[in-house]
Parts: sequence; structure tokens; C-alpha cells
Amino acid sequence: MNVLQPFASTPLTDQFKIFSDLQIISAEKIEITFQISGPLDKILWPDPAIIESRQDELWKTTCLETFLGSGPQANDSYTEVNCSPNGNWNAYSFSSYREGMSPSPDITVRLKEKSTQGQNGFFKIELLSTKAIAASCVGLTAVIEFTTGEKAYWALRHPKSTADFHDKTGWKT
Repeated sequence: MNVLQPFASTPLTDQFKIFSDLQIISAEKIEITFQISGPLDKILWPDPAIIESRQDELWKTTCLETFLGSGPQANDSYTEVNCSPNGNWNAYSFSSYREGMSPSPDITVRLKEKSTQGQNGFFKIELLSTKAIAASCVGLTAVIEFTTGEKAYWALRHPKSTADFHDKTGWKT
């Protein structure tokens, strides 16, 4: 499991550890796991979804995210996947760094497993595609909104002076 780092250390972020991992099952199927350890009652969790569906702007509150790049350069295309802990999701294609954003119609996302017990939350997300998924570099990230309204941005690395999940220098190859 990869340890995600908060962009800024705060009294709230210091109480948490977030781990994530990605497993390529096949060219058309990827599983991503997230483990959140800490006082889970301090996290603002999205309301339960009546029907899990594709939704925009999930990143505005607690959201588990994955970025899959076709290459490590800023001008290489990539896909952003958002999955809410309530099962709502979205996937976007980018032609290059923050350019050409459009919904990825060939990818569906499913929150396959969710469990919380004590101070541990575990989430398994499944990506399914009708074509091969490019994943030569990967960004594993999370937005955590706390009940205080504070938001924390977690990633493998934060190479810039601002939190920027789209910056591939913070991804792993």
C-alpha cells in the first residue's frame, strides 16, 4: 500500500493515515483500494446515494480519486476517476495537463466494497472499460472534508506550492 501525504499538516490531518493501492486485473479492469485510519467521525461523509450514478463535482467534498496517464509528460493524455464513498462516480479524459476535459464514456466505476469499523475505513473501487486503460503512470489521491468544513488534499507527493492532483510529477510510474 502507498502512503498518501496531506498537502498541509493540520491538527486534523495529523490524526489520519491514508493508504491506497492500484492493481491492474486486465487491460480493461483495474481495482483501487483506499484505507483511511483515524477518527472517522470527524470526516464529513456524503449522504448515502439512493442509486449510485455518474455525478459531476464529486471532488468538492470527500472523494477518492485516481489518475491514469498514458505517459509521464504534461502533454500526455490521462484519465481522472472520482469515486464518492457513497458510490457516486465519474471519469474524465484529458488530452494533456488540464486540457480537453470530457466525460470518459468507455469507463464505468463501481464502489465494490465499503466497510468502516472503529477507526478504519476500507474502500475498493473497480474500473471497467470497453477498451484498454492507459496506466503507465498513476496518481492516487483523496479529498477529505472534515465536519469542521476544513478540506484536506492527499496525494502520493505534492511537488508544487499548491495542491494539484493533475501534476504528473506527483504521480508514480
